[in-house]
Amino acid sequence: MAAVTKGGTEFDPVAVERVEWSVQREFGAPVPDSLEGAAGAKWGLLGFEPSGHWRRFLRDAHPPRFRVPDGVDVTAVEPGDSAPFGATAAFGLGLPARTETTFASLPGKPGWRCYVTRAGSAPAAAATFTDGPIALLAVDATAEVGRRSGSRAALLHRVIRDTIESGARLICARIDVAAEGSSDATAGLLLAGFEKSYLCPSWVDAGFPAS
Repeated sequence: MAAVTKGGTEFDPVAVERVEWSVQREFGAPVPDSLEGAAGAKWGLLGFEPSGHWRRFLRDAHPPRFRVPDGVDVTAVEPGDSAPFGATAAFGLGLPARTETTFASLPGKPGWRCYVTRAGSAPAAAATFTDGPIALLAVDATAEVGRRSGSRAALLHRVIRDTIESGARLICARIDVAAEGSSDATAGLLLAGFEKSYLCPSWVDAGFPAS
């Protein structure tokens, strides 16, 4: 069943979570092999029961209205220079070093855009996956604490701008509302024009963290 964002964009939560499922499969996460028919019902995709502890945030394709921090250089990652991106993403998400190769493999793959930057106390990385009108902020990784992180703000600004230019109509992110510091992470998305939406189905809990 289609829902509508505050900005008037129609979206189907099931379609959004199918994009999430595609991303998690790309990462090699322990998610279901299929979300079709009875399998979809079993894993909570149909009706989203039971729900997990990740909250979905959505944004219409309107231009970013927040200021880009001064002196922050955001770099789009090319396939031949992806090792720093992989290391930054793993570190920012608090994942073990063995996951660096998973993230480093993303630049250049169809549908993926990857970015790195450094401002303040720590580097940060972001990656989006776009499938038709839906773009997923699949990696939102910064180790810098606080809702006013210059690195994260600059990354979000670039992600939003490039995603809109790609033709996507809906930008999706998610926050682990049970995690420490989730209020700061949420505040950053709200400042970037995202709105709080539904709780993701519980199988998302087993996947790679997005932020």
